Amino acid sequence: MGFDVVIRGGTALDGLGGEPVRADVGVQGDRIEAIAPNLAARGTRTLDAGGLAIAPGFIDIHTHGDIYPLICPESPARLHDGVTTEVVGNCGESPFPQNATMLGKRRASAERYGIVVDWQTLDDFARRQGAVGSGINRASLVGHSNVRETVLDEVDRDPSAEELAAMRRLAAEALEAGAFGLSTGLIYAPGMFAKPREIEALAEVVARRGALYASHVRGEGDHVEEAVDEFLAVGRKTGVRLQLSHVKVAGQSNWAKADRIIERLEAARAEGLDLACDRYPYVAAATSLSSLLPGWAREGGTDRMIQRIADPATRTRMLAEVEREGEAGWRGVVIADAGCPKWKHAEGRSVHDLGAAAGRPPAEVVLDLLTASESRASIIVFSMCEENLVKWLRLPYVAIGSDSVTRSAEGPTAVGKPHPRSYGTSSRVLGRYVREQGVLALPDAVRRLTSLPASRLGMMQRGVLRAGAFADVTVFDPRTIADRATYEFPQQYSVGVRHVLVNGRIAVEEGELTGVRAGRFLRRGHE
Repeated sequence: MGFDVVIRGGTALDGLGGEPVRADVGVQGDRIEAIAPNLAARGTRTLDAGGLAIAPGFIDIHTHGDIYPLICPESPARLHDGVTTEVVGNCGESPFPQNATMLGKRRASAERYGIVVDWQTLDDFARRQGAVGSGINRASLVGHSNVRETVLDEVDRDPSAEELAAMRRLAAEALEAGAFGLSTGLIYAPGMFAKPREIEALAEVVARRGALYASHVRGEGDHVEEAVDEFLAVGRKTGVRLQLSHVKVAGQSNWAKADRIIERLEAARAEGLDLACDRYPYVAAATSLSSLLPGWAREGGTDRMIQRIADPATRTRMLAEVEREGEAGWRGVVIADAGCPKWKHAEGRSVHDLGAAAGRPPAEVVLDLLTASESRASIIVFSMCEENLVKWLRLPYVAIGSDSVTRSAEGPTAVGKPHPRSYGTSSRVLGRYVREQGVLALPDAVRRLTSLPASRLGMMQRGVLRAGAFADVTVFDPRTIADRATYEFPQQYSVGVRHVLVNGRIAVEEGELTGVRAGRFLRRGHE
């Protein structure tokens, strides 16, 4: 018997945390056919893995930029980082559902990249991505904010009984169509306007189907303990499977709370909650500049927000509240993407420095940039500490998620100074936290990148290296794998990933992309 591809002479890591073994891997079609030392059969193609690790393709459980697959279908930064599957639809925002009003709002932003946003449902989006093709696989959660906005628009009020029933139907339709779960982003509008009962009502729909509830909780700084308690209560009341998104404690005055959060998580798991987390291996976050504004300022969407900024009375109130929000350290708030040519000079500079150069308070800079960019500006926020990061990474139920968008170092996505996690998340874990610091053993780190996220999503045939599984395979050099992206120079690919297979086809060979678009849009229950 012959194979389409044979990967020879490597050290196989099963993705489950088992001890590495010397093996060849034979691939036939889109599946792994055999794993054994010295496979006798030849392959139409042979990849040399001598001195290298052979692992399941990495699964990035927490990503964003849901139209970016259409802008950057080859996904080179992901492939150079060993990622073969990413999960979009996190933090309450997904490509679907959308109504006509929402489509109108999103078109202007998408036109910046030459993309037409014209889909409304999961099926529509899957067809659109299929027509473009993809270098990697994608799965999606359904975003609570999308569901809420489809029914209620961006208002701050509770849904009526009829409206809540409509939201439940939309969530159920997306799950039945193949969404892997529901996500919330409870610091972002309009998700932040939802009270716990609304979240619980939707989580009941998710729990009934055994899907996942992933949440960017309502606070990660001063109110992180209350926010985590609210999140855990959803699991206790509904039985839904829980995923705490990018677990963190933000702000130096709050760093000591990490141990108390860990105590809460451990207690919840001990009592039987199906709970896990994900985390990126950096101490800076990244988000929209508008997230610095209070909720009342964001109600009604971007146009209403900009009108409030222009109104003297509401601007004065806004400035006072934004100033309080940033008083812990404007030096740590850095413009990643200005979102408009006029402010290009601001990228890579802190809000503090921009204000000092202009002789204006930092909060004024924030409001001016929001207006000029029509709220497209994004920021990097240095708000965490290395000690806590290591604590999160050592928890055995913490998967690795980049919390980033698909990018290329060339073309329309190579703009601004984005967070380096778009380029280097997996390789940073394997280089810095395995090889250099020994925080994680190699088999366990690979587990955090493969079978752990797969199991959270209910993927049975990905994230593992075994006969019969889909042939998503990453071959890397444990001695050299490393991230190269930095905050100052983020548009740099990782090194050390030698070969990558996506659904049995060679996407990376000898460290170079082949241009193959073998990725698929994955649906829950139909990988």
